[in-house]
Amino acid sequence: MSEAIYDKPDMTKKVKFDRGETEERIVDIYVSADTLRDHETSTKTEDVEHTSTKGPGDQHTGQLQTSYNNVTKEGDQLQTRYNNLTKERDQLQTRYNNLTIERDQLQREKDDLLEKFSNSGWNKFESCWYFVSTERETWSESREDCLEREADLVIINSREEQTYLFSLKKGVWIGLTDSETEGSWKWVDGTPLNTSYWGSNQPSKDGDHSTNQKKDCVELQGGQDQPEKTWNYLKCDKKRNWICEKCNK
Repeated sequence: MSEAIYDKPDMTKKVKFDRGETEERIVDIYVSADTLRDHETSTKTEDVEHTSTKGPGDQHTGQLQTSYNNVTKEGDQLQTRYNNLTKERDQLQTRYNNLTIERDQLQREKDDLLEKFSNSGWNKFESCWYFVSTERETWSESREDCLEREADLVIINSREEQTYLFSLKKGVWIGLTDSETEGSWKWVDGTPLNTSYWGSNQPSKDGDHSTNQKKDCVELQGGQDQPEKTWNYLKCDKKRNWICEKCNK
């Protein structure tokens, strides 16, 4: 079939046409062209009418949608900020609760100390409590008693403290010794001696340093005229009163 269409026509053949048939075909062609033209015109008109329907109302709807989107975005940002502030508030609340617990614990410890030391032979000076014995024991026995009281032999850290202890007017053991290394004086907490209040010619460099005569412990002598010259070192097996000390840390 397709080959017959593209074959060259035979111009030698004579073809007869009926005039009426020709005119009828011509009319059909013109009618078909007019119909096609009218259809294209109608289609273009519909497109124009469809386009023209997008008036101010549609633009207003678009603006409303944009505004809604912006408000929604701001709402999300505010929600995020609110969540962050809530988290920070909860963290601060937790910290406050922990500090309150620590405060209450410290208050209980303070109350316990006050109850323990009040009316039991303890005296307060600045931030420390002092217990002055009424008995006399060796240096080691005296320290053992202090440790049983959850304290230790007194460590003198200032001139004011030295003056306060001097005012008690008692010869007492203090927490100073060179028992580990001769001439290297240390307090019972292991700290080296920095400021001293030795009496005259103390500690002496001469004397008997044999085992039975070794002087490794220190007493604060009472009955002296100068509070800053009252330390005396002597044998640790001598019996003296003692002072226990417990400081708030």
